[in-house]
Amino acid sequence: MELWTVGNKLCVLFFVVYISYFGTAHASLWLVFYFVLYISMNLLLHTLKDPRVKQGLLMCIIAGVLAMSASVDIYVLLLLPFSLYELATFHVRRDLLVLPVALLPAVFLRDFTMIGLYLFVTLLSCCNFVIVRHYMKQVIQLEEQAEVQRSDRQRLSRMLSENQELIRTSEYMNKLEERNRLSQTIHDGIGHAMTGALIQMEAAKRLLMSHPDKAEELLQNAIGISKEGIEEIRLTLKNIKPPIEQLGFSRLKAAVESFGSRTGLQTTLVHEGDMGVITPLQWQIIQANVIEALTNTAKYAQATAVHVEIRVLNRLVKAVVSDNGQGNPKIVKGLGLIGMEERTAAVQGTVIADGTGGFRVTTLIPHGTV
Repeated sequence: MELWTVGNKLCVLFFVVYISYFGTAHASLWLVFYFVLYISMNLLLHTLKDPRVKQGLLMCIIAGVLAMSASVDIYVLLLLPFSLYELATFHVRRDLLVLPVALLPAVFLRDFTMIGLYLFVTLLSCCNFVIVRHYMKQVIQLEEQAEVQRSDRQRLSRMLSENQELIRTSEYMNKLEERNRLSQTIHDGIGHAMTGALIQMEAAKRLLMSHPDKAEELLQNAIGISKEGIEEIRLTLKNIKPPIEQLGFSRLKAAVESFGSRTGLQTTLVHEGDMGVITPLQWQIIQANVIEALTNTAKYAQATAVHVEIRVLNRLVKAVVSDNGQGNPKIVKGLGLIGMEERTAAVQGTVIADGTGGFRVTTLIPHGTV
């Protein structure tokens, strides 16, 4: 906004120079010297940073204007209002309060032309500084808002980092707890069983020649304990291994969330029905089709949101990917859609594409197909 003020001051200065040299016949070297000095002081004014030094320089400019207008050329007085307003900005909050002070020199003028010019320049300077102050307030407000937003971003970034660190720590602790639980389970169950079986077999070895019947009984006990240990191993592994439906849906959820974070699209994923009836091969086909449909949405649909749903019906598994993009009533099958159809046909399923009201790709697979 300082450029706006400088531009207005230059316009008034050029006018004063023109009037002084071409409108009057008494131009002097003192006037030339003052104009050069005035320009130099104003250039210096807009490079200073210290408010007190700037105020002192403005007072010198005002004193020079008054002196030159009184002794050399009255038209130099037209340069006064801008300097008065610049000085007033350091002390007065309302620019209109400076207007009576700026208009005061007009009372001592006798030339009506000069009075009109002075009033015009004073009003121009008043409007200039009202506009400048208004926009400076807006600039300050925007800077404050930017600073608040910057602080919020930094705070959220710290919170995100802390949350990520907490998640990593929590995952690590969960792994340690799971390892500790598994170790304790093996020690208390399988370890004791194997130790008991080993003791029985060692005893049977010693009695094998002298008491074969007793040795046989001990060996049978060892076999029974070993079977129980093997069964304990099987049950432990079964409990540790997550169900197939959890693995399939978790992988699909991770893929959808990763797609949303990469593309910026709003993604949602819902499921309904017994996910346990979906076989690993069916999960593989569903995930491949969903990823292909999501990729097509990002490339061609110009959408802002995409929705994925997995539903287990009476005889079918239904996977739907729909977006809110521009759609296309005329479906042209490319390599992506053809690949989806071929994958799904391998398990006696089908793919339906609909381009009305956005784009929608539906995968239908019968239950139990392998």
